[in-house]
Amino acid sequence: MDIAGIIAILSSLLGIPLIVFGFIYLNLKGKRAIELLRLQKEIMKLELEKDKVKIRMLEAENIKYDREIRGPEN
Repeated sequence: MDIAGIIAILSSLLGIPLIVFGFIYLNLKGKRAIELLRLQKEIMKLELEKDKVKIRMLEAENIKYDREIRGPEN
């Protein structure tokens, strides 16, 4: 067997699995990145909802203080 045959066999035994598993790895990496972005989006939605609740609480507190300032006449 000459050197070209040995190189061809070694490259097929090493190269093809490396290419296949490389694509599998990149695919899984992409899926993880997408999942990470989805979770970050969910966190941002929850933070926005938390801020909305804080604003409603401040508005209610503001109404309470307005009533205290006006006094019992109303």
